[in-house]
Amino acid sequence: MERAFLYGDLIFETMLAEGGSIALISQHFSRLANAAAVLKMDLCGLNEEKFNTQSLQALQNFNPTHKKGEKYRIRYTLYRESKGNYLPDSNQSNFNINISRFEPKNDAEIHQLGIYLDQQKAPGKLSNLKSGNALIYVMASIWAKENNLDGALICNTNGHVIESDNSNIFWRKNGDWFSPPLTDGCIAGIGRELFMANYQVTEKSCTQNDLQTADECILTNALYPKRNFKFITHNS
Repeated sequence: MERAFLYGDLIFETMLAEGGSIALISQHFSRLANAAAVLKMDLCGLNEEKFNTQSLQALQNFNPTHKKGEKYRIRYTLYRESKGNYLPDSNQSNFNINISRFEPKNDAEIHQLGIYLDQQKAPGKLSNLKSGNALIYVMASIWAKENNLDGALICNTNGHVIESDNSNIFWRKNGDWFSPPLTDGCIAGIGRELFMANYQVTEKSCTQNDLQTADECILTNALYPKRNFKFITHNS
């Protein structure tokens, strides 16, 4: 994984497993394959069947006996295995799977989030990918902890709120749901995809006022389908 370490030349999927099965695994592979195409990364024969087999075998090796209710966090990392500097010698890929036990926090808790202002995220086709370029999320998470917040909201270079440090965002106003469009630069999340398949959602750029005046604000990701949050005005 030398290239992944040196250049962040990787993409990854974070999946939820319970009872020996992996939730939404087909959607995870589809997103991985789409991201690999954007990054011109050769899947080297990887298809959905192999992705499923590799992930489930790693889960079985981690814990051969799955008790009812036990949950696991699986991170499947696909990286370009190549020499070269910025220009790789080839686009051949390899993978790594990390598994840990997952103990979800109380979904009913209302999380308090402020806006991280030290860095903005530029929209573009790379901004929707879960890649090794994650420093803005690392720094936003550190900022949130330093300011006694449960998380941080991230803005794009146009000043619009696009996501949190680990989730997509939605807000409801007068019975209608809204969410930032992918063209604003947010991650193309699996939780986002699932929410939009079950609710009628209008995509629009998000302002601070939208969150301040919303009837409800929620976070979604593959591990937590729905968590409520409150926007806290906080100047660093």
